[in-house]
Amino acid sequence: MVDVLGLGKVSKEIFDRSVRPFLPIEKLELDGTIIDLKRNTVIAHSPSIGVPLEALGFFAFHYSASNVASKFGKPKYMITGLYLPLKTKERDLKIISENLGREARKYGVKIIAGQTATYSGLEIPLITSTCLGEQVREPIKPEIGDRVLIIGEVGYEGIWLDELSRGVKDRDWKQYTPLPIALKLQSCQEVKVMHDVSEGGVKGALLEIVESLNVGIEVDSTGIKFAKSLEEKKGDPLRSPSYGTLITITSKDGVKKVREICKSIGYSLSNIGRISKEKILLVDKEQVIEQKRVLLDEIYGSFRPKDEVLNELEKAAYELVNIEGLASLIPQVGTNIVYAKKNAKDIEDVAGISGRIVRTVDGPLICGEISYGGSYNLSKVIIEAIKLDKHKRSAINLKFNERITQKLQSIGLDTVTIPMELKKGECPVVLYINKSQEIHDVYIHPGSLGIEPTTTIISDNPSLLVTLMTRLAKFE
Repeated sequence: MVDVLGLGKVSKEIFDRSVRPFLPIEKLELDGTIIDLKRNTVIAHSPSIGVPLEALGFFAFHYSASNVASKFGKPKYMITGLYLPLKTKERDLKIISENLGREARKYGVKIIAGQTATYSGLEIPLITSTCLGEQVREPIKPEIGDRVLIIGEVGYEGIWLDELSRGVKDRDWKQYTPLPIALKLQSCQEVKVMHDVSEGGVKGALLEIVESLNVGIEVDSTGIKFAKSLEEKKGDPLRSPSYGTLITITSKDGVKKVREICKSIGYSLSNIGRISKEKILLVDKEQVIEQKRVLLDEIYGSFRPKDEVLNELEKAAYELVNIEGLASLIPQVGTNIVYAKKNAKDIEDVAGISGRIVRTVDGPLICGEISYGGSYNLSKVIIEAIKLDKHKRSAINLKFNERITQKLQSIGLDTVTIPMELKKGECPVVLYINKSQEIHDVYIHPGSLGIEPTTTIISDNPSLLVTLMTRLAKFE
């Protein structure tokens, strides 16, 4: 078996060995496939990216198939695109194909066209799917007084994403799909509208219904069933990613019937609100007018195979840009944050942002990717620090002013002002640590001609730096 896939479209040999045996392919034709669609056809398209390899095929199928089912269509055909990074292993392609094919066969869906290839520029696999289905019946326009129901507990996907960002992968992700209940409810005439929840959470999905159908919705969140531990996470739980949860608009007299159907296949149901006269979304009597995102949305689609250093630094970076007042701490050159592997020896062992965190009119923004060797100067600082104290593996740079210095000292951090001496191509903090052979918490560089004064803080890990930045931002 070929170990690493070559650039571009996979060969027929590889396709026949690692793709075709696992997918329920209708037929293969030159350039495209001709199918006969006799009824109203529902079409939906979705990408699957940033989840563990073994889950990619599953979600590639369910994302688009669930959308078809929510539109009262029975999934029948699917077009798939398997787009992979360079140097992808053939066994990885096989894992994706097996899981995609397993779900397609389970629901009687045929693969009728697609593409399988590797491309430069992709860092993680991207699987796209277009699902086509025959419409069972038309959705029904909601009326004032109809009930808004949430099927399934809210937030399991958000918890799963959070666990993935911390390297935890033992949760049963196959439960995160609304497809079984959406198909079951198609025959229930009391169900007028269905819409699945994903990025943007429950509030985002409700707002989409309001704007798309030109209706009003009033919701009381006290009756919503949340996944355990979701409310402990930062941010609004009603904006947390929640794929697997389904919203339905149901006639008032149909709630009992829907509840019985849900119970019969193991789904919970929350009766959370109603269709109202005023065409706005009210949640707990407050109007929702935009789909704000939460931290868990920021890491949506960014999962990498477990790497403690990269994952922890990425989480910290997104937490940083969500700190209120952080912009007041960012220097003109921007802020970076780094985290080193244990016993790091050179800058390739230190992860950082390939660009910087910069100030914008919309608030702090991460420019660049989290990667090893992402910040040359801060990485060199940490390499020097580790030589003296192996626990000092993380650092961040801020702007300098006396208030920041006084606050750091009042917290109890050991600060030192380093000389303005310069050596071409070298960071002054690196030079100072190397020459003094001393470790301090905070290094103040007063600047020089053409060089901005800065504050460099060293700590054990990025999480401690985020906590410190939160305190400093409040002070500023």
